Formats: sequence, C-alpha cells, structure tokens
Amino acid sequence: MTLIIHSQIKHNTLKLWLAQTISATGDAVYQLALVWIILDITESTLATGLVAMSAYLPAIIFGIFAGVLADRHNRMRLMLISNFSQAIVVAIIPLLLFMDIKIVLIIGILAFIRASFGSLFPPAINAFLPEIIPQNKLEKINSLIATSGQFSYFAGPVIAGILLNIISVKILFVWDALSFLLAAIVLMTIRYSDKIGKSIRGSRYQELKSGFNYIKTNNSIGLLIVLTTVNNIFIMGPAIVGMPIMIKHYLNGSASDFAFVEAGMALGMLTGSFFMYRFSKHFNNGFLLLLGMFWDGLTYTLFFWVQSVPMALFIIIFHGMGIPVITVSRTTILQKYTSNIYHGRLFSMVHLAVSGMTAVSTALVGIIAEVISINIVFLLFGVGGALTGLVGFFNKDIQKYK
Repeated sequence: MTLIIHSQIKHNTLKLWLAQTISATGDAVYQLALVWIILDITESTLATGLVAMSAYLPAIIFGIFAGVLADRHNRMRLMLISNFSQAIVVAIIPLLLFMDIKIVLIIGILAFIRASFGSLFPPAINAFLPEIIPQNKLEKINSLIATSGQFSYFAGPVIAGILLNIISVKILFVWDALSFLLAAIVLMTIRYSDKIGKSIRGSRYQELKSGFNYIKTNNSIGLLIVLTTVNNIFIMGPAIVGMPIMIKHYLNGSASDFAFVEAGMALGMLTGSFFMYRFSKHFNNGFLLLLGMFWDGLTYTLFFWVQSVPMALFIIIFHGMGIPVITVSRTTILQKYTSNIYHGRLFSMVHLAVSGMTAVSTALVGIIAEVISINIVFLLFGVGGALTGLVGFFNKDIQKYK
C-alpha cells in the first residue's frame, strides 16, 4: 500500500510539474509579447505601464474572493476553469492583430479578463498541494514545482527570441492560448480524492471575514503578508515594465534582446530553485524569505550602472537567484504552519500582495519613467526592496519558521 501511495504521489507531482511548465511557458511568452506590442504600438512608457497594470489589477479586485472559492469548492475544478477560460480570452488578441485592429484599450480589457480568470489558479493550486502531498515532503515538492515556472521562463523567451527573427510578435499570443489548453488536459489526468470537507458553510462574506480573523490571531503570518505586499511594490514594476523600457529605450536593444534577458532571469531562478531543493533544509524558511527580499532589491540597484545588453543579462541572472528563495520559503511556511481549510484564502492574500501590487508597481514605473531615466528607477526601487527585507529581520518570529 505504501508503495502504491508513493507511486501516486510521484506521478501526480510529475503531472503537476508538466502542466505548470506548459502553462508557464505560455505565460512567459505572453508577458513578453504584451508589453512589447503595446510599447511598439504606442511608443509610450505610460501606456505600457497602464496596460501591464490591467493584466494584474484583477488580483486586487477578485483575488481575495478567489481564495474563498478555493476553500469552498473543488480546487482541481477551479484550476481547469481558470486554464480553459484564459485560453479562450487570450486567443482573441492575435485575431484582432491579424485584422490590424490595434486598439490599446481593447487589448488592455482582454488582458484584464484573462487575468481575472487567472486569479483563480494560484490559491487553488497552492491549497491543492497539501491535499495530495505529505507535509514532510512539501518543501521539496514546492521547490520542484517552482522549477517548472523557472524552466519555462528560461525556455519560453529563448525560443521566442529565436522565433521573433522569423515570425511576428502576434504569433506568441497563439502559443499562450494553446499552452493553457494543453496544461488543462494534463491536469485532468491527475488522480486524487476530494478531501475538502466543505466545513465552511457560511456566506462568502463570512468566510472572507473568518480568513482575516485567522490572520489577526497569527501576527507573524500577517506580517509576512504585509512584507510581501510592500516588497512587491518595489520589485514587480521594474521587472515587468522597467526591463523592456531599459532594453528598448535605454540600451537600444531589440525584442529578441529583451527575450534573452528575460531568459537570463529564468536561468537565475532555476539556480535558486536548485539551491532550495538541495540546501534549504539547513536554514529556517523565515530567514531565507527575508534574505531573498534583501537580495531582490540589492541586485536591482546594480542596473543603475548598466551600459549594455550583455551587462543587463549578467545582472539579471544574479537577481533571478533570489526569487525562488522568496516564493518557495513563503509557500512552505503557509502550507506547514496554517490550517488547510484556510489555505485558499491565505494564498489568495499572497496572490493579492504579489499580483495586486504588481498592478500598482507597473503603473508607477510607467509614470515615473516618463520623468526620470529608467536606470535611476531601478536604483530607487531596488533600495526600497532591500530595505523591506532588512525591516523583516527585526521580527524574530518570522525568522524562526523552519
């Protein structure tokens, strides 16, 4: 029986990794294509920042309620709804571009709708994992699942960078739509039993309120989410909007150059995930989380001195190393030290902190970049990100999470 259970865990992990790799490859390509096509159509950093914001704004509006749904309903079913819906919506973008309809407002609305369905996925999958994975294996499985995204964000831009020499950016949106369909098919092959007891029977508002009350009784978890929120205000905007602006306007690079720089960040993330898989057991997850936040900001400040695309590529690799240190540590802490019946709501709060603040941060970077040079933006935001990690070190409770 033990061997059968172990085999099922192994197969389910492999399928989750594969599904995440496929959809994350599409995400990497989509993110690259979206900001570049808007920058190309408008030549405006402000417009690019606002459209990028529209792709993350749903996390602020719907993110918390997505967590309530993840705690109330079948989490696998929510993941499938998310993937199939995003495939349909994103497929409309290339159709418009092929018809030479380049209306930025419409593209922004579609990006908003896609992200609205996408907000269902993060709380659902992070709450689903503890249902099918033993607690003592969560750290390693989280590290493995994380590599799916990093591998995709390496392979996707590399392939896109090569293909962009022979195809147009609009084809990349087709790739994204197909990736969601394929990922959904793989998810449907996972074997599991629905363990959610649906012990929460109140209204959605009551369930949402109980999630916030749970955080009030767990101060260190609440502080963890606050630090995540502040850190992402400083980190996400430069990553999403700042980098294409730097490559295109500051370094006079091409879409292909941008793709390869994005691949460099993914290479760094893969390195960071390998570190977490092999060595994280020797450190407290709380310590690693705060160290990763500090590293994130510190490496951004180095872009102030960037003079070429190869130099930007070199720095972004080092920056990427800290990202899995943050994400894997934070996910494992929440999965191990909080009740599973609250996981959907807690991870939706984290998703709000990450994607919601990405909406704010991308808009800020787009606006500020209209006034000051992008390398100075990286310096200022980098200092803010590093300070967030340093502030966290004053809280001993977070550092003690194993």
